[in-house]
Amino acid sequence: MEDTVSVRSALGEGRDRLPLAVAQEQLWFVEQMSPGEPIYNVPLTYRLRGDLDTAALRRALAWVVARHDALRATVAPVDGVPYQRIAPPGPEVAITLDDVTTTDADDRDRQVARIAREEASTPFDLTTGPLHRFRLVRFDDREHLLCITIHHIVTDGWSTGLVNRELSAAYAAYRAGREPADVLPPADPADQLDGGDETYVDHIVRQRKDLTEQGAEDSLRYWQEHLAGLPVVDLPADRARPATQTFHGDLVDVRLPEPLVRQARAVAYERGTTLFTVLTAALTIVVNRYTGQPDIPLGMTMTGRDTPEVERLVGLFANMVVLRADLSGDPSFAELLDRLTDRALDALDHAAVPFERVVERVRPTRDPGRNPLFQISVQMLGDANSGANLELAGLEVEPVAQSTGRARFDLAVTFVESADGVRTTIEYATDLFDRWRVEALAGHLETVLTAVLRDPSGPLSRVPVVGAAERARLLAWGTAERTEPYLDPVHVRIARTAAAMPDHPAVVFEGRSLTYAELDRRADQLARYLRARGVTHQEIVPLVIRRDLDTLVTLLGVLKAGAAFAVLDPDHPTGRLDYVIRDTGARLVLTRSDLLDRLPTADGWTAVAVDTEWPAIEAAEGPLPERAGPDSLAYVLYTSGSTGRPKGVQIEHRALNAFATGYQRIFDLTPDDRMLQFNALAFDMCQGETFTGLTVGATLVLVPPDVVGSPEQVAELMRAERVSYVCIPPAMMALMESAPYPALRKIMVGGEAAPGDLVNRWNLPGRRMLNVYGPTEATVGCTSYECAHRTWRSSPPIGAPMLDRRVYVVDATGDLAPVGVPGELLIGGEGLSRGYVNLPDLDAARFRPDPFHPGARVYRSGDLVRWTADGLLEFIGRLDHQVKLRGLRIELGEIEAVLASHPSVGMAVTALRPDARGENQIVGYVVPADPSAPSTAELRRYAGEHLPAYMVPATVMVLDTLPTTTSGKVDRDALPQPPLTDPDDGPTFEEPATPTEARVAAILAGVLSLPRVGADANLFQLGGSSLQATRVVSRLNREFGVTVRVRMLYGSATVRTIAAAIDDMVAARDAAAGTTHPEGGTAGAH
Repeated sequence: MEDTVSVRSALGEGRDRLPLAVAQEQLWFVEQMSPGEPIYNVPLTYRLRGDLDTAALRRALAWVVARHDALRATVAPVDGVPYQRIAPPGPEVAITLDDVTTTDADDRDRQVARIAREEASTPFDLTTGPLHRFRLVRFDDREHLLCITIHHIVTDGWSTGLVNRELSAAYAAYRAGREPADVLPPADPADQLDGGDETYVDHIVRQRKDLTEQGAEDSLRYWQEHLAGLPVVDLPADRARPATQTFHGDLVDVRLPEPLVRQARAVAYERGTTLFTVLTAALTIVVNRYTGQPDIPLGMTMTGRDTPEVERLVGLFANMVVLRADLSGDPSFAELLDRLTDRALDALDHAAVPFERVVERVRPTRDPGRNPLFQISVQMLGDANSGANLELAGLEVEPVAQSTGRARFDLAVTFVESADGVRTTIEYATDLFDRWRVEALAGHLETVLTAVLRDPSGPLSRVPVVGAAERARLLAWGTAERTEPYLDPVHVRIARTAAAMPDHPAVVFEGRSLTYAELDRRADQLARYLRARGVTHQEIVPLVIRRDLDTLVTLLGVLKAGAAFAVLDPDHPTGRLDYVIRDTGARLVLTRSDLLDRLPTADGWTAVAVDTEWPAIEAAEGPLPERAGPDSLAYVLYTSGSTGRPKGVQIEHRALNAFATGYQRIFDLTPDDRMLQFNALAFDMCQGETFTGLTVGATLVLVPPDVVGSPEQVAELMRAERVSYVCIPPAMMALMESAPYPALRKIMVGGEAAPGDLVNRWNLPGRRMLNVYGPTEATVGCTSYECAHRTWRSSPPIGAPMLDRRVYVVDATGDLAPVGVPGELLIGGEGLSRGYVNLPDLDAARFRPDPFHPGARVYRSGDLVRWTADGLLEFIGRLDHQVKLRGLRIELGEIEAVLASHPSVGMAVTALRPDARGENQIVGYVVPADPSAPSTAELRRYAGEHLPAYMVPATVMVLDTLPTTTSGKVDRDALPQPPLTDPDDGPTFEEPATPTEARVAAILAGVLSLPRVGADANLFQLGGSSLQATRVVSRLNREFGVTVRVRMLYGSATVRTIAAAIDDMVAARDAAAGTTHPEGGTAGAH
């Protein structure tokens, strides 16, 4: 029920049109962006135990409201400009009283949580008010719940403490039967501007005047210079950032250990700084290690109470400033404290300028999905201004922490200091983060604090972020099962298979086959021939061949000779072939007679055409004593090098055995399997499949070279040969039909990220689909994940390490990255390459000592990955694929995933390409999933619904196929350049094309005081502010008789898109009313 209380006040009638403080304008603007949301509710909830004097409490609440004009304010717009009205105290103040009867303690706790949540999440109506809400819930005579909720537009942290102190004093007075000692403010706030007690309205008038003074301009100039080139901080998240901010949020509340707080206070005293600076510095270290960024902007709350007169006023005085932390150069913690202290003092000197004015001056890239200038805020409160200082005479008062279910920023970190320690409250955006991630951040903050307070003089790069328990878990996740040492070379294992099943088909090609016995015999003959030609142990023998029945004979024969092979693509340029042959130091090159004309001019080496030389090969005689051991070189695979020259990766038998054993285990490959050999011979997956299949006795089904490029023919071959296993690059799989293949049971997807839709199409019941990851330097594959049979909306994880592998995710300092935080993948264990051919400097750079396993090596993959909370690796992209555009860090893979999720898109990639001005722009490339190809406009619209405006591709090109390398991966360098449109070729002004566009353009021009506005104009690119946006919305609503939200003006909105949306709204309204407009496509006036 609702009860009212009469109050006595000397205040007269309020004023109807009083200005707002600039901070109030901004909160009002947020309300227009997200109407009806409790984003800026300030909930104060208390359990009261003891004999409560309800009448005294009600009178005390009324007395506090009567004292402060801000608590009686409401806000309403006039022509889009908000004003506030200060109502007189009136005879009554509303309070809601409830009775909840329950004797069960657990149920009572649940009721407390439910009611507190309801109160905190119930929005205010700024126009009708009141902007405070009081609720008292009675459980029994000696226990109550008091809920005080105030909108932030009329209060702040300082005001909260003030309200509680006055409420405590007034309750004590009324309970004792006397009036509170303080006198009320003068009757009319507007009459006291020149003297007497100051009111909140006085403060607003003074603030408006100060903004016209030179000091304000000096401060704005400081912020403009200080915040130039300000980066955007994107913390690792569990979900992609929504295109528009929803403000959905939650709270994590933890307490720092009291001994740690004592240490922090001592260090602050020694360094001549504050506890807040110490805690904030530790937070910046965590953020730095999460993001790799040394330049970290934080939003810092300033009280805004610069004169004694306003210290006893309730109202929104607080202002946000940007504290720009500089962690560059690997400073010590002590040095970081000095830097932060200096920055904080500078910020304090210029803190009077409202944050919104700073935003207008700095003009950052506007993104409706995030707060401008900073995404993480930090503040320090005491019990007095955190809501914990309520003391009601004769009662035990217990504060109840409560979330509104909303978050203003990505993270808002509040340190609450009291006599017995520090409580850390972290408000976080649930659109981005799961709770476990924020709880982990709180733990990392404590770990960092412990380390830096123990040794403030050490460099930050040596500060651990990961605690002991998490470190042990990460190392356990990254260490796979160990097996017996691999003592035999691979060809010896294959010979044993051939002896065990001599008549089983080893390879099938174009209707012909070789049994294991014949394959082994022919390989032995080639080995004898090669030894007779002088081939020595570990000598590299280049093979310039195409796939055919004798391909496996050639590979296996080289190994049996004790040498190593290097497969070269005969279609590669002659110059490249010549370079590789010279690089290997080859004396003998194996090929076929029909490929001799593709070879470069021989210089110190001899070409042998295996087909024409076969009679001599068959005639070779002699024993074949084993030369190779587990550490002998098996093959060299040449991959693209950053220098423009290919680099040769050397793989030993031990590493190849490690892969073959692990791969056989994860797929449970048996002699019954028929394995399609699709991948190019020069692709490492081909070697991995070949030698795994031959060691287990499977049958290899070779795809003829002239079939590889035809999805239809590959599918036909799979059915005809009853293929049970395939590994086909995603770019090709996207073009193939996913069924029916009656024998298909095992699918490996790898080489590049597989879109979720591709997994959904192919991962059918009865099949096992594994996502396998591995660079050539780690021998084909080192991690795997079996895709669950569910609907995938993004690429599946790359899983856990395979047999005998070790993997680590490390940050820029080389230490283990926390769970969920991206870092570079280091790969160790048995499967590592020996190194590169003739590239010792590159060896030293890429193959490093294992930092967590002394005596071993790791390979620096250059791939960006992270651990999930359940111990799986997620592939994010190449470290060199992260780009920056207009100061914003962008992961192109995120854009690709969104484009690929469009129902009509089969595959998608993105790249940066220069526009006509030479400035980089994002370009998308898609292959349709069906004949009805989506338009560029449709794809950009779809991307805009899922991505921030700055990540929406400038254009999207629809291609029949994506260009691929010989290994089947997408060839990004071969993606076409989009057509260039020179901005100077024609006029930059685009006339509005419809009456609605013309009227929208006229409204923008009027608000911005511009002579004209074009159809492609964006409000904020024209210099508009958030307040001007609300004026535009007000005039649009009045002009067209519809309800336009401010959000519609953000992002990539133009006059044209706004007009189109208004036309749709008008059409929907008129259809519902049963009316039509004579002019199609235009909105009528109202």
